[in-house]
Amino acid sequence: MYTDFYGLKERPFALLPDPRYLFLSESHREALAHLLYGIEAGEGFIQVVGQVGTGKTTLCRTLLGRIGSDVEIAYIFNPSPSAEELLAAINREFGLPTTARSRVELIEQLNRFLLEKRAQDRRVLLVIDEAQNLEPGVLEQIRLLSNLETEREKLVQIALIGQPELEENLARADLRQLRQRITVRWTLLPFSSREVGEYLKHRLQVAGRDRVDLFTRGAVGALYRASHGIPRVINAIADRALLAGYTRGKPRIDAATVRLAARELPLSETGRSHHALGVAPATAAALLACGLGLGLFATIWWPSAFASRDSVTIPAQASGLADVSAAPAADDADQTLEVAADASGLQQALALRTTNGSAAAALDALLARWGHNSPVGLEVEPNQFASAVREVAPLRVYVTRTSLERLARINTPAIVELELSASERRYAALVALDPDGTAHLGLREQLFILEPGAFETLWTGRTFYVWSNYESMPALLPGMNGSAVRWLQARMTELGYLKRGDASGIFDPHTTGAVQRFQTDSALDDTGQVGPETLIAIYQALDYPTPRLYKSDAGEPS
Repeated sequence: MYTDFYGLKERPFALLPDPRYLFLSESHREALAHLLYGIEAGEGFIQVVGQVGTGKTTLCRTLLGRIGSDVEIAYIFNPSPSAEELLAAINREFGLPTTARSRVELIEQLNRFLLEKRAQDRRVLLVIDEAQNLEPGVLEQIRLLSNLETEREKLVQIALIGQPELEENLARADLRQLRQRITVRWTLLPFSSREVGEYLKHRLQVAGRDRVDLFTRGAVGALYRASHGIPRVINAIADRALLAGYTRGKPRIDAATVRLAARELPLSETGRSHHALGVAPATAAALLACGLGLGLFATIWWPSAFASRDSVTIPAQASGLADVSAAPAADDADQTLEVAADASGLQQALALRTTNGSAAAALDALLARWGHNSPVGLEVEPNQFASAVREVAPLRVYVTRTSLERLARINTPAIVELELSASERRYAALVALDPDGTAHLGLREQLFILEPGAFETLWTGRTFYVWSNYESMPALLPGMNGSAVRWLQARMTELGYLKRGDASGIFDPHTTGAVQRFQTDSALDDTGQVGPETLIAIYQALDYPTPRLYKSDAGEPS
């Protein structure tokens, strides 16, 4: 109806999947790089999670289109509820006969197939989309599939793609063996406000419009706020906004038209709820019931010390804190930063916050270590850390499960997931670490110094590194070439790991060896591949202004 009016050949925001409209955000590109890296490296399990509508299925299809012809692929969408049905579906996808019925027969059939492909020097990949729907017993069966192996390698690689509930399911104690086998992880994030604008222009261009500035700058901002950056919701609102603009004869779509379109859509389509304000429904109800209203929001959102943090003082018992000048600010500029010396104080403070409330407080404390003091809000979903960070700072988030030893090697502050009970998770910023294992954890206006060993009893191992990719480097694998590889070779040469004549512009064996030697000296896994952890170490070795967990003047890693 509106296509001719706006100079379009077709509707640019139809919800049907069309590869011509593929748009990969930074998070999508990172997720794709993690998937390709995991497959190339032969990792047994790979996991990607993302909210509904963030483009997980699009990512899967893009992945399948970029995998080499030497890989046999089974793609399972909306997997079956029972282990037997899932095994039968996997075998069908691999083109195996469907006569087997029992679980034992199905596994024997699959194992013969895998051994045949191994003999042919072909790799096998199983991709399970919507994996959050799998029951624990089925997930355990998937883990058992990874036991199909030779003495040297796994016979099948498995990629689990799902909503954030997948991580919650994998956090169960009875699935810890599967969780421990997942070595490559990525959280797919919604678009940033900048990416929303780029996404709109891309789809308008594909749909045939010559001028792609159809949405005003204000409209892009309104669309970002209404959709929370979720592509599927962007499409629904943008399509309705174009229809509204057409009926009103508007040559361009402005913010008011976007807001009108968002209001007309059902709540289930836009995702509007109390969470859009950063407040859980129960919290919002409590605020209204107490008659506190916006006064409480103002008190929490804008503590005066964010504007004058230089006047904050640190008591003597906190003197071991690295980079004290960058510690989280107190609520009032003339107050002393609260410090607690044991785990019980931290647990009590965490218990008073919601999960998302602790995540926001942890993120504020960590961003302060990077010199960014703008509060991120009352609540932040942990899976939205990267999106929240991008709103206030040019930083990235790298999610992994790790050990205290490895965390110390990487030597950069991070947000850590803590376990109050089997069903309660909270978050804090690990802002400093002493040589004896004393941990300094921040929650916005509070600092907790935990004695050696106390931190590990609470920590689940899940860690969110906030880091700066100063040179916008992608993940690099052997065999790649281009400007990013040349930058890597120049840095390896500068650090003494590569001879000048060996910088060919191709990620060749000389470069792989140089990276491996650097990784060994940095106490990292010597994979020869360059991912976030290796990039962080390179930037630190080159003295980029990166916060550290240890004080550099104490003889510790810097």
